[in-house]
Amino acid sequence: MKKVFMVLLTILIISNSMTVSFAEMDKGPSLNAKAAVLINASTGEVLYNKNMNQKMYPASTTKIMTALLVLENLDLSSTVTIDKETAETGECQINLIEGEKVTVEQLLYALLLKSANDAAVALAKEVDGSIPAFADRMNARAKELGAQNTNFVTPNGLHDDNHYTTAYDLAMITKEAMKNKEFRKIVTTLKYTIPETNKSDARVLHNPNKLLYSKTKILVNGVLKPLKYEGATGIKNGYTSEAERCLVAGAKRENIELISVVLKTTATGKFADSIALLDYGFENYKSVPAIKKGDSFGKIKVIKGAVRNVEIVAAKSSYLTILQNKADLKVNKKVMIDNEVAAPVSKGQKVGKVEIYTGNILVDAVDVVTVKQVDKGGILSVIGIPDSFSHILKIALLVIIVLFAIFISRKKRN
Repeated sequence: MKKVFMVLLTILIISNSMTVSFAEMDKGPSLNAKAAVLINASTGEVLYNKNMNQKMYPASTTKIMTALLVLENLDLSSTVTIDKETAETGECQINLIEGEKVTVEQLLYALLLKSANDAAVALAKEVDGSIPAFADRMNARAKELGAQNTNFVTPNGLHDDNHYTTAYDLAMITKEAMKNKEFRKIVTTLKYTIPETNKSDARVLHNPNKLLYSKTKILVNGVLKPLKYEGATGIKNGYTSEAERCLVAGAKRENIELISVVLKTTATGKFADSIALLDYGFENYKSVPAIKKGDSFGKIKVIKGAVRNVEIVAAKSSYLTILQNKADLKVNKKVMIDNEVAAPVSKGQKVGKVEIYTGNILVDAVDVVTVKQVDKGGILSVIGIPDSFSHILKIALLVIIVLFAIFISRKKRN
């Protein structure tokens, strides 16, 4: 009897442990990374997180912010002359030479594909003249993008105890960077050649992000899967001995785009963790439209315009991320539109916005814009008479004057 009891107790313990295991699986994928996050790239909604607000060393994923600031502040075709300090930058580099002339575009490819530390220094100094000044710009921009636990010291991520970020902050920075078409183009480029310069032969750069092209397979939570990821959109890896392996990855399928961040993982773990996160997102979530680009919000009055009003529409589409098995979602929209707009009005001019909420949580905001240009009206537009009607009045007045002249002329003859 005692043996039977022990067997039953053992079965009960095993059953309970299995229940815990499945419950943990329901919470998300098993990751090697110390910190990670998965977000909707359009709205910034967090779909999964593991220590996402813990301060971590970002290594070369720092260069996502560097690239964003370069794209926001420099002309891609402008030429940069390399100084001595830049040429002496250590570790991963493209061996820029003092006095060498390269374009901003070429340095960006070196920054994001080769992860060149010397390219990062060259670009930072081109934007702000010095590394400390550029670091100040990095931190200010990070805060604007919602990063709360980030402090950048260098443009390249070479280790500094005071240079840190979080998985969440890095995701917010990447979300903004991915809005830039040039950034998207670079991080999905597999091979790029910097032509011969005044100091160097041509340099060939290869993208190290195997999610874009690898023909091999990798174990992901015990399952062998292709390393090349369907719909992959880049983005950037990183490594220092202190940060270990890091990867910010992205993928888009149908109308949902995801960004994953994994920090402090292994060489294979950075890809396996990223695939696990992206799979989790695509398998468990879907996007539903909240507003479609071009949705009409009626018309608003135009002051002193050639016409009295102009139609206004949503400037972009907005999607909400919901669980695959969820049939409906309570969506609230707060419409804030100007009552009137003064002429001249340009096509696409912002006249308000629509905030989109799930419950009380703001998940997106869509600008409301004008559908066409409206020029200033004539003298009668001051009292709200549009030019089309003003023209009719002018013609009518001219007819009256002519008829009156004819009437006076005939009267004099009589």
